[in-house]
Amino acid sequence: MAAKENSALATSHHTIRLQRRLPAPPGAVFAAWTDPEALALWYLPGDHTWSSRILEHELRVGGRKRLTFGPVGGPTYTELARYEDIVENARLCFAMTILRGQERLTTSMVTAEFMDAGACTELRVTEQLVLLNGEDGAAEREAGWGETLDRLPAAIARIRSS
Repeated sequence: MAAKENSALATSHHTIRLQRRLPAPPGAVFAAWTDPEALALWYLPGDHTWSSRILEHELRVGGRKRLTFGPVGGPTYTELARYEDIVENARLCFAMTILRGQERLTTSMVTAEFMDAGACTELRVTEQLVLLNGEDGAAEREAGWGETLDRLPAAIARIRSS
């Protein structure tokens, strides 16, 4: 087998951890993660040229989440997720695969924890990531999560005011 073919089979493994302190109770933050209309307000990486579309969202253990996202005129990505654990207002765990077109780029386990911190919520997101295509995009994934989570406070405020 040629070296190029071997590199396509290479994987790399990473753990990404992010935290945010959000000015809302855990129930409001949990709702932003679990209500499809709320999720559509903030759950995508990239700048203002990116958009997403939630195609399926079944919030139950074994339920699926499916969405497409990407920059205008750029490649389309698909997120396929399956909820593995749900503790209302406290924790979500989901297995997630990201595709670019038909190519599987990553698979991972994501855990979001919502901890009461008085008038705020301490949000912890941990992703155990496997990159499948021989590339190392862990830094890009961490940056993408940062961009995504930075949108969350405005979305929560919008949800709470409506």
